[in-house]
Amino acid sequence: MTTHVNAYNLHPDFPNDTREFEIEIPNKCPHCSTAYSLIPRYSSYFIDNFKQIRLYSVFFCPSCENAFFADYECHEEYFGEYSSHYYVLYPSPKSTKSFSNALSSLSPKFVKIYHQAEIAENSKLKELCGIGYRKALEFLIKDYAISKHPEAQEDIEKSSLSKCIDDFINDNKFKTLAKAATWLGNDETHYVKKHENYNVQDMKRFLNAAIAFVEYELTCDEAAGFVTNS
Repeated sequence: MTTHVNAYNLHPDFPNDTREFEIEIPNKCPHCSTAYSLIPRYSSYFIDNFKQIRLYSVFFCPSCENAFFADYECHEEYFGEYSSHYYVLYPSPKSTKSFSNALSSLSPKFVKIYHQAEIAENSKLKELCGIGYRKALEFLIKDYAISKHPEAQEDIEKSSLSKCIDDFINDNKFKTLAKAATWLGNDETHYVKKHENYNVQDMKRFLNAAIAFVEYELTCDEAAGFVTNS
């Protein structure tokens, strides 16, 4: 979820200068992990000597009655219009994304790598977390493909992720999500990015949608087994 905020300039020479930014709102409180969707109580920004823009927002959680802090990197999309590019929460979130038992059994390595990428992201290691999410994606896709095509396990394991998606993922919507996440994940590992208008948060959106697809299929399979055996 995104919102627009008016932020004050932290530069002492321009205390009354304000600009509007589009930011992504954290989806849960890092203190208590309660779902969160409130706008920040206060926002301010600073432009450094290299013209890089940092935005700082203070949020308050009514559930645990604690404040937390988000640090954004921003860029100017159009003249006078700014959007956030990346954010880090302080304090670092205490919990990590939860996965069903079925998905954890399907791809335990994926779960382990995803959680390590989350820790890197929460620790502001933004140059590393994208690489971690890209690796997690590969384990998720290949383990899913192996579950659907066990006879081709060796071929799936040895193939590139792109070839695995083309050859062994049948659902077109899932194939599209997997490709989009892969392309943006590859950008996180290469010297030159091919998709400058996208970032690791976009890669995570596609990855999380792919995760939801796999979770949905696993739940449907469980339901089918229940109905058949009842």
